[in-house]
Amino acid sequence: MFNRYIIIILGCCTMNTASSQSIQWQEFNQHAFDLASQQHKPVLLDLGASWCHWCHVMDDSTYENPAVISYLSQNYICIKANQDKRPDLYAKYKDYGWPATIIFHEDGRELLKQAGYFSPSDFLPMLQKTYNGYRYIAPQKKAVVNTIAPGKWSATTAAFVRNNFVEYLDMMDGGYDMQQHFLEYDGIEYALRHCNTDPVLKKWLPLTIHGSYGINDPAWGGVYQYSTNGDWQHPHFEKILSIQARYIKIYAACYAATKDSSALQHAEKIIGYLNTFLHSDEQLYYNSQDADLKAGEHAGNYFALSSEDRYKQGIPRIDSTCYAKENAQLADAFLYMYTATKETTYLSNARNILQVIHQKFKQPDGGYVHDRAFNSSIALADQLYLCQAWLHYYQLSNDTTGLHAATATADYMLAHFTGKNKALYSFSNNNKYLPPDNVLTENIDACKVLQALSQYGYPAYKTAAENIFNYISSPAVLKTIIAEPGILTAKEMLH
Repeated sequence: MFNRYIIIILGCCTMNTASSQSIQWQEFNQHAFDLASQQHKPVLLDLGASWCHWCHVMDDSTYENPAVISYLSQNYICIKANQDKRPDLYAKYKDYGWPATIIFHEDGRELLKQAGYFSPSDFLPMLQKTYNGYRYIAPQKKAVVNTIAPGKWSATTAAFVRNNFVEYLDMMDGGYDMQQHFLEYDGIEYALRHCNTDPVLKKWLPLTIHGSYGINDPAWGGVYQYSTNGDWQHPHFEKILSIQARYIKIYAACYAATKDSSALQHAEKIIGYLNTFLHSDEQLYYNSQDADLKAGEHAGNYFALSSEDRYKQGIPRIDSTCYAKENAQLADAFLYMYTATKETTYLSNARNILQVIHQKFKQPDGGYVHDRAFNSSIALADQLYLCQAWLHYYQLSNDTTGLHAATATADYMLAHFTGKNKALYSFSNNNKYLPPDNVLTENIDACKVLQALSQYGYPAYKTAAENIFNYISSPAVLKTIIAEPGILTAKEMLH
């Protein structure tokens, strides 16, 4: 019997290229898997992002290759998706980076997951091997069993989580001792809480903050996604709204705690970039600016130019979609800027963003969609970061509108995303081919937000936070962590 699979290619963009016209791309939905079942073919998912350089390269080379087109057309059902527009696919496959290639059996089982660019000469043999290496076996229905045992927190457990975090610190250049250099808020937050008593963190924190300036655009402002080569000097040039929000939040928090004016200056430059390039006419912000001036062509020389010389050549493509989660994160970042500077413009900007999201993205059942063009799945992250921003707004303004919005969103989260293990799923489970997972970072943030919200007379949120903490501190979760100091902060907040 021939092999039967579904291949889903999660692509980086939705532009009409010759390859996308030649390959019959489908959307990730029931129809694609129905086709696979009828034709007994695997499903290929090409998952990527509109700003992604290597996604453009793979589109223009690999998916334009006649042999690849022919083989895929004959043997696969092909899906292309933009992870920015599909929070469910993003949550499921974000660890694979973009482009990600996932191949499914026709019944939805994952057969292969690969990260990154593949040339035609490497891609075609992989497709052939996957197709030829499996036989159709009817799936056995098994009861879903929760194997995550609640954690028992102890001094030993806390030491394990802290040591795991410290082991990844780059004490030469700052950041983490990894091939990619970037900042994560949880690490900075933990360092800010403990740098006065911990000499390691006292050294690491300024080294990291100042090192990160290497991936800030000196001409236009804004921060690039990350740097490769284990340092801060090899940036990937895409600028993504969620990352701009993260760095504004980090730099503002650092300035508020340390009075390092350089951090505040870089935050202000990022905001200047956003207002110049990504600001929409409805008081929200666009999602991203491309890494390439011309899709698929490396733009290092372009980004080395002055602002004036860049404008002469044109500007990289801007994805003018506005998403709920990313704008909520930016609103929260503006609130950090208000705390740092006391400039009321930041407070009003945050309020305006949150009000527009409330008006434009809220559904009749009380949940918020991620993208107004896609409402087939509701994502936890959009609810979570709206809840966080509304609560923060209330804490700074005493406007009870913020508290009411935060509690309503928290209630929705708990009602719609709580699993049997009391942790929160990453998206609504309305697609049998895409079962949701518990995303650790989201559950850490949810634990912290619910605990903070419980302080305003809502003890049920503290219980929910404690239940989530039992998940994030469970042995099965802890054995997988890579630098997750947010677990420690969540525990400190629960006391």
